[in-house]
Amino acid sequence: MQLGQLRVFQVVARSHTFTAAAEILGRSQPAISMQVRALERELGVSLVEVSHRRIRLTVAGEELLRHADRVLAGVDGLDRAMARMRGGGGPVRIGASATPSSYLLPYRLAPFVRQHPDVQIRLSVENPGALHELLDSGAIDVAVAMGAHDLPPWQGDFEIGTLGRDEMRVVLPAGDPRAGRDWSIAELREVPLVLRESESHTRTVLQRALGYEPQPVMEMASNEAVKRAVAAGVGVGVLSELSVAWEVDAGRLSAATCPDLGGPRRVYSFRRVLQRRLPAEEALWQALHDASRA
Repeated sequence: MQLGQLRVFQVVARSHTFTAAAEILGRSQPAISMQVRALERELGVSLVEVSHRRIRLTVAGEELLRHADRVLAGVDGLDRAMARMRGGGGPVRIGASATPSSYLLPYRLAPFVRQHPDVQIRLSVENPGALHELLDSGAIDVAVAMGAHDLPPWQGDFEIGTLGRDEMRVVLPAGDPRAGRDWSIAELREVPLVLRESESHTRTVLQRALGYEPQPVMEMASNEAVKRAVAAGVGVGVLSELSVAWEVDAGRLSAATCPDLGGPRRVYSFRRVLQRRLPAEEALWQALHDASRA
């Protein structure tokens, strides 16, 4: 069975005569009739009955029409999707670790979304190890993850770019007089801490700097929860600069530096090394890095 036969049958079923179908399709009436008869022979059932030159579908014909409508609608949708991709549209799949997905990518992607309304960005939040596997398998087109200043979190047959930098910050309530200066590790040891869970990156960095597992007065499952607890005066937080920049700029929190927490990290972008890419993928990659250079 060929798609062309299904299209002919669909037009015949809707127009109710071979003559009308032939006019719609721009073919001869005998050619249209032969296509329908060939389809009947292939399927082994009668599809149409002709009475007074009008066509009536048999039960088998009605069933075939239902399936033909779905199949041809799917094919037409596929054709439109491929045309959008050729023209620079379609989906682009991004996988990112938690901090850049929440606090960097929305701002970087907003201008691109406005300029490319035919591109659908699908952003998933994953841990860095999973991102490596997803990118390597082709399940995502672009990965974004944190790494040391001069060392990406993982290597491979990837093109690697840099989207920005980040540092750890001591997070304090708004207007706290201890903000805006360098803290020592000794000071962090003496204050009540509000921290992320033990598996989080920020908790790992702090534990490494302290030399022991800290015992927070409150342990939270998200950056937003930590920020709210600090703002309420529960204690002092340690979070990524990217995650608190908006609140600090708005005067809702204060922040301080702590050189002993380690140097800056970079936000890295990754994509597989390919010979050919869809226009939407290339445009998004360029937009992300154009914003980094601006």
